[in-house]
Amino acid sequence: MKIKIATEDELKYCYKIMHQVREDLSEKDLSKIISEQIKNGYKLAYVLQDEQVICVAGFSILQKLSLGKHLYIDDFVTDKSVKSTDAGKALLDFLKIYAKQQDCRSIELDSLVQRYDAHKFYLSEDMQIVSHHFSFEL
Repeated sequence: MKIKIATEDELKYCYKIMHQVREDLSEKDLSKIISEQIKNGYKLAYVLQDEQVICVAGFSILQKLSLGKHLYIDDFVTDKSVKSTDAGKALLDFLKIYAKQQDCRSIELDSLVQRYDAHKFYLSEDMQIVSHHFSFEL
């Protein structure tokens, strides 16, 4: 397994995996949105196995009063066909090292309540449920 942070040219390799949780976005739309986010510090890390992208994580380094400097994961997706591999753990371990190198205090993420398999994985990686996230659609 090899883990990299994608260049803008490499974003296209990550679309198939990202599309598994962002089904409403075309490749063109997803690339456009990610390209815009990159201008504000967003990064997309990915895991390659046998020359195929099998896991991706979109993240940013943020600073908030409540959390201090932290790495926030927007999307963390492992290809449905390879769920039993260690790609997710390897990518999370990579992000932990990256966050420490950036002097972050924590890694944060939100996960939709119905993503039980994701919750099981995060809990097995010593992540804790520390809050409820509330939203108001406009």
